Amino acid sequence: MARISVTPTPLLRLDGASVSWALNIIDRTDICESLDTWRREEGYDPQKGGRPKTVSDRAILALYLILARSGQPMHLTTMVALLASKDTTEKALELLELPSRDKARRVGDNYFVQHGLWYHRLWRALHRFLELVDPFDNIPHHVRLTRAEFNRLMDEQDPERREEKWQRATYVFNQLVMASTKDMPEEYRNNWQGDLTLDGTLIPGVRRGNNRWTNRPDDLMSSEPEAGWYSRDERQETHGENKRTRNAKHVWGWEATLVAGVIREQGPYAQPHLIMGMAFDRPSHNPAIRGLQAMRHLTDDPSTPKGVVVGDRAYFAVAKTKDFHEPLRKKGYTLVGDYKSNQLGQRGSFETMSLVEGHWYCPAMPKSLIEATEQFRAGLIDEDTYKARINERRAYAMRRKGADDTGESQMFICPGRGKGKTLVCPLVQKAERQDARAKGLPIIPTPSLEAPRSQMGKCCTNKSSLTIPHTEGIRYRQTGPAYKTPEWQKIYGTWRNVIETRNDYVKNNRGGAAIGDHTRRPVRGFAAAFFYTALGVVAANVSMIRRFLGRVDRDEKTPPPGTRDPHPPRDPAREKASPNAPPAREAA
Repeated sequence: MARISVTPTPLLRLDGASVSWALNIIDRTDICESLDTWRREEGYDPQKGGRPKTVSDRAILALYLILARSGQPMHLTTMVALLASKDTTEKALELLELPSRDKARRVGDNYFVQHGLWYHRLWRALHRFLELVDPFDNIPHHVRLTRAEFNRLMDEQDPERREEKWQRATYVFNQLVMASTKDMPEEYRNNWQGDLTLDGTLIPGVRRGNNRWTNRPDDLMSSEPEAGWYSRDERQETHGENKRTRNAKHVWGWEATLVAGVIREQGPYAQPHLIMGMAFDRPSHNPAIRGLQAMRHLTDDPSTPKGVVVGDRAYFAVAKTKDFHEPLRKKGYTLVGDYKSNQLGQRGSFETMSLVEGHWYCPAMPKSLIEATEQFRAGLIDEDTYKARINERRAYAMRRKGADDTGESQMFICPGRGKGKTLVCPLVQKAERQDARAKGLPIIPTPSLEAPRSQMGKCCTNKSSLTIPHTEGIRYRQTGPAYKTPEWQKIYGTWRNVIETRNDYVKNNRGGAAIGDHTRRPVRGFAAAFFYTALGVVAANVSMIRRFLGRVDRDEKTPPPGTRDPHPPRDPAREKASPNAPPAREAA
């Protein structure tokens, strides 16, 4: 009996409006031009003959964007179902530069019958695109390699060529991400002041990974061997794949570094914090380098405002300064971060000033204030005492003078001098001391400054100010509010909460693409995982923008925190989304 292929009915409609939206996203970028250029550089010449392509780069990208925005699984079979659907309009096919139904029927390419033919055309279009941006293009994914075979293929790779394609992928997918943010009207985009927050998040791969505990040549690798183990122990600390932590959670997959633009004043309609950049690698591999790559299109653009950058300890406390701190500070960004337990207290000095948890302080600051955080974490003082000591530090802080932290150095002024003085210092002029006493400011005990004048340093001998090079204490120095002050807590806590919610939104079905469910993106390999994650980011941005503009149109002001409706309005485009995804948590 003949076997009849039946195409399932899709849960969305391919029409002129949806295709126009997707093509508009693509046409805001130069992706298609870049792909053509890279093909020519690699020797492609269309005049040499060969099978003409039916599905262009522009068409396959548009179809994937439509699937991602709709919340459908990003399967090629779903695309075939769309093309074969009776609801698909001729205008949609025309915009995609695909043959009309009548023409396809006449030449034997009937969308309703030739399902396998169209599947393979879409498959070839996808892989024709991915191979241009795949750093691991010599790694097969249709079989499981042994470790020896995988190592041999990796040794055969040209490192420069691999890095070139890695940069291509990062460029292309960040172009898509930034293009999606332009769905937001310009009047709202201008509310962004350059503030950024970044974090890495797990993108699960196929369930079966490499052997975690052995390194035998005949061990079978995952069918995505370029991925790695994500391990998180009971203290919620992440480790690389070689960390032998048996009581940890282990997941085979990738790590996407996402960068969100923080909107300080969200307004009555709660303007969303959009994702503005991304990078991709194995879990816990080069987080600072990938973080900087994810921001490079923003940091290198002179027209982009430069604000506060917040990352967790993987970036601020652990990263090499040349990979994170120096490039961002030279571009004019303000860095705010947290410390590991062995980085607290005094971590440097300059001209007898103390660098304590990121800020420069007067040499006379008491030891109890220098060691306040260490004593609190050790349980030697209670929380109220700790907060009081953090507040007392303010009086001893060196004050910035002139332009904020840009260029190669920064001028500071003694806390006992000038109109904004915060201390009564016995070393300053009599008029300065009298003015400080009249204001009731704290008094530095004379024994605190009994060192000979030659040993006091410029902070105590210069009458106006002194200049501190940015290279001094660059790993630990913060350029935002002082560590653990309420101002620091607000920035660090808010920025970190923003990126954590963006990570969840991309991976959960309420953001659209549900990237956290690997069954919705069946194509394997680094480039495919990177591409599908970028589609998830685009879908999340578009969903947030659509919901925001809907609130504006309905004049639906967002209630203050604590009174918010726990069930926000659903995106109408997602009402028929596939349930094949992790359980959704409602947006805050």
